[in-house]
Amino acid sequence: MRKISFLLFIIASLIAGCSLQKTTAPSEFPLEKGTTWVYSYTAYEPTAADPTQTIQATYQLTESVVDAQTVSSYFIAHVKRESQLLHADAGWTGDPSAQPNEFWYVVNGYKVSQSNQPLDTNNIKIDELILDYKFPLSVKNAWCLFPSGLKNPSQAANCDVVGKREVMDKGSYKTSASNFDDCYNLVDYVNDGNIYQTFCNGIGIVEMKFDHAGTKFGFEQTLMHYSAGVP
Repeated sequence: MRKISFLLFIIASLIAGCSLQKTTAPSEFPLEKGTTWVYSYTAYEPTAADPTQTIQATYQLTESVVDAQTVSSYFIAHVKRESQLLHADAGWTGDPSAQPNEFWYVVNGYKVSQSNQPLDTNNIKIDELILDYKFPLSVKNAWCLFPSGLKNPSQAANCDVVGKREVMDKGSYKTSASNFDDCYNLVDYVNDGNIYQTFCNGIGIVEMKFDHAGTKFGFEQTLMHYSAGVP
């Protein structure tokens, strides 16, 4: 009887230990509740009178993790985005609110996906989400961003060029917020102009830039302030 009781105790301890394990955000990308990134966001567009000339506007863009939870084997961070116009040239008609004002990061092991629509936490279809990052980042690693291109996620060669994200190189980066050492430059291959970003481990996106390949419009987004959340 003592052996059986001891065996049951061991089994119960193992079950309790497993229940205490918690899926968390990757160390490379802090997504705890309260984490906040404040960016300077400058956009430009052609003037109505002369499409060869441009005007621009500068915004303060704030992204904040307003909620974080563990659902099954997933860690989910709900991010809200707010923008404030700081300056605009005469005739400016652009609006960064065209971007989603909220989205969700879903962490599944070493992968971070994104949903721009509210998630059904009872039925998370991870393969239908945008695949933002595969950690650890490594130079020349590449993957398909969108589900339609995920022919074989483990083989970059099977990914269509359009819609592919690739890690180009590694280095340091300096903004008014701080100096960052462990950073990677990534490129998204898109038909109408590639999107470039710098991602720094332990912080997130510190810079993003896009210039349209045809019409004169685009944007540049630079980190001005970062504050960590509470695990």
